[in-house]
Amino acid sequence: MKKLTRQEKHEQCIREIRGTLVVVAVCCVWHISSAFLLNGTGLYFLGMPAWFSVSTLGTIVLSLLGVWYLLKKVFIDFEYDDEEEGGEE
Repeated sequence: MKKLTRQEKHEQCIREIRGTLVVVAVCCVWHISSAFLLNGTGLYFLGMPAWFSVSTLGTIVLSLLGVWYLLKKVFIDFEYDDEEEGGEE
């Protein structure tokens, strides 16, 4: 577990929040844009309209890849509680 200063902890939390918001935004854009672009084409995939299959399955795949990326590259393991120096209360 990493030892970080209070400022480093704050910066890491902000980094994790931003990374998570980017993944959420990418998933939302994929889901909405693929649904709108494929709607009305008459294509079918897995017995369902292509817009539904592609937007739903694509969002699941993108979210799993995004979480994997966040866990490997953005998130770190650190203790968030402030450590009191000089004894216990």
